[in-house]
Amino acid sequence: MNAGVIVAGGRGSRFGSYKQTASLNNKPVYQHSLDVFNESHLVDIIYLVLPNDLLGQVEKDLSTYQSNKTIILCEGGETRANSVYSAIQKLDNDIKLVFIHDAARPLIKNHHIEELSNACKENDGAILAHPVSDTLKKNNHNKIEFTIDRSNLWLAETPQAFNLDVLQSCYKNISIKEQQSFTDEASLLEYFDKSIKIVHNRSQNIKITEKEDLDILKGILYKNARMGVGIDFHSLIKGEYLVVGGHKIKCEFASDAHSDGDVLTHAVIDALLGALNLGDIGEHFPNNPEYLNIPSTKLLQKILEKIPQNISIGMIDASIVLNSPKLSANKKDIVVFCTFFDDKGEFKGFSLGVRKYSELNEIFLALINNSELPSFTTLSNSSNLII
Repeated sequence: MNAGVIVAGGRGSRFGSYKQTASLNNKPVYQHSLDVFNESHLVDIIYLVLPNDLLGQVEKDLSTYQSNKTIILCEGGETRANSVYSAIQKLDNDIKLVFIHDAARPLIKNHHIEELSNACKENDGAILAHPVSDTLKKNNHNKIEFTIDRSNLWLAETPQAFNLDVLQSCYKNISIKEQQSFTDEASLLEYFDKSIKIVHNRSQNIKITEKEDLDILKGILYKNARMGVGIDFHSLIKGEYLVVGGHKIKCEFASDAHSDGDVLTHAVIDALLGALNLGDIGEHFPNNPEYLNIPSTKLLQKILEKIPQNISIGMIDASIVLNSPKLSANKKDIVVFCTFFDDKGEFKGFSLGVRKYSELNEIFLALINNSELPSFTTLSNSSNLII
């Protein structure tokens, strides 16, 4: 049994606020690391170390987080060393390997955990690192004293992995005060001449220190964005109403379709499936009795449930080609995608599906007044509001 410890106990003095809960691609920074630990088959239990005044907020945020693993929130200490030690003290005796990672490095991948695990099979610990590429100078009162040989210098990163019994034995042989002199757990094991393997990291693993770092990360993650394009056509037959975006528009036409023939929602579904590489709408909802006359917004909800937690929807743009009926009078009732931000510009959630304007106004007022957000779990054929 292995444990993952995500260290998010800092107070962000240089960042200017709590960086671990800052929004990065529509979710808090700490969740990027949590998602990787949650998906790894090598991590069985997760400890998330936080400042005391963030515990309540994060506990609320994680109440809807989907995980089949136990996630334990721990109160951090005054320093990183204190925070890590606090979590190590809580680990069960049956834990063999512990992965320790700074939440401020949100770009880790599953293969990092696998490589560290393999390295620990013949070593007491292993760290992710990359070689120094810049020229290093020894500074003496703002004057160069000499150039440092960089040929054997590496920059340590996280995650770092250790056999728990070895790590605990090292902690037992130093005082709480002495812990502060070690900037990471690898340096603690070094002090006791333990074997630590360097795992060469060839991918970006930027650490958030300043607010500018967050902008750099957003740019990197944007390059990994997925895009899906959806298009849908239906013949028109005589009828009483046309369904567009979950809204019934009274007219003399109807879509000739197995479901309700909502072309707008069908196109959105196909775009989402394309971005997720999950085929097309016909593969998921064939023409069988189960889907006869079903509201397409219910089909959309089923697709939303297939979206992994580490993927968020950035934007949906849709165009409708239709001569009649005119949609201008019905636009206010066709609301497919809305993203919500608070007065500080922080992402608060999104709604994908049909929302009445009265409901949107309730949400907007709650955000403006910094009050509790309403939760519309069901509204005829609408999707959930995700907060």
